[in-house]
Amino acid sequence: MKKTIIAAMAAAVIALSSCSENDHDINQDPVLLKGEKVKVADGEAWTYIETSFDNKPLKAGIVLTEAAIPEMHTGGRVKHGGHGDAPESIIYTLRLPENKSATVFDHVTMDWNPHGHPPENVYTKAHFDFHFYMESEAELNKIPPFEVDSIGHKTYPAPDYLPKNYIPIPGGVPKMGVHWADITSPELNPQNPAPFTQTFIYGTYNGKVNFYEPMVTGEYLKALTGKFERSIPQPAKYARTGYYPTKMSVTKIPGGYQVELSEFIYRQQS
Repeated sequence: MKKTIIAAMAAAVIALSSCSENDHDINQDPVLLKGEKVKVADGEAWTYIETSFDNKPLKAGIVLTEAAIPEMHTGGRVKHGGHGDAPESIIYTLRLPENKSATVFDHVTMDWNPHGHPPENVYTKAHFDFHFYMESEAELNKIPPFEVDSIGHKTYPAPDYLPKNYIPIPGGVPKMGVHWADITSPELNPQNPAPFTQTFIYGTYNGKVNFYEPMVTGEYLKALTGKFERSIPQPAKYARTGYYPTKMSVTKIPGGYQVELSEFIYRQQS
């Protein structure tokens, strides 16, 4: 009798252990959510967010097909100048999946600049600006041109809210704000600047960081054969609580490209 009870208990433990392991495997599967596709040039682009089973963001990014890279320096339909002096910029708004609350981002725009934009001889190569905005379109639409009202543009966040070595690009852009560049970036080296291929920009308006922006040239994307990954410089403080990315990558995938933010870390408002 005693042996029978012990055997039954052992079987139950094994069964529970097996069940627990299976449940764990199922529950740990990441969830991939995709945004709606948007026509870009002769191709398409869309956003995605990958979360853990408990809704923590793992990755957020954009996929664009090979045909979504327009011909270099061909101009395009005039929307509004992405950087004031770039009147031919074409701006595509990409909706994030419904579960965007997993990140600090509200929506994304993919801006194609066929002739680049200022600063002159630095970012004046045909490239994409991938803006990951933290504010709604309605809020961004309130940001005036720098020449009309410069107060909000000139109101910078306290230094701790931007990464070390970031400096503002002069002026400001309507519906965006001020762009901040890493002075240690190869293309900004005063003695021996390297040709611009990719970089990471911060954006601010009225004292707050309002967007993250990977910038990548069309030339660099077309030449890419594998994966490029870099760290995102981090500030010491954050104005809002949420998950923030610490890595950026650009990857050649079958039929297209992937621009991704990853390795999100939870930050408290400070």
